[in-house]
Amino acid sequence: MPDSLLFTTSAMAEHPVTLKKRATADEIQADLQGRIERMIARDAKYAGCAAPTPKPIASRSGGAANWTVTGFPNLAPGCYTALVQIVDQARQEYELVS
Repeated sequence: MPDSLLFTTSAMAEHPVTLKKRATADEIQADLQGRIERMIARDAKYAGCAAPTPKPIASRSGGAANWTVTGFPNLAPGCYTALVQIVDQARQEYELVS
């Protein structure tokens, strides 16, 4: 009898498994704000940046994010690139649930 737990490299490449944390929009936004506050603690030039609200989107593939943001509230000068990086990282880590 074949072992159902035996994975081959080719099987894993065909069916990648990505485990994401499941969270509501409020929980993701709170995590984003925490990351922003840690960034502000390292460099005061980011003071005034605020976390955007996650919005659901249709996922195009199994591992793609199912949420995005539609803008950045209270965007302080110089924050845009840093906020995009924070959101991109969080989109890889979180699955939005209702």
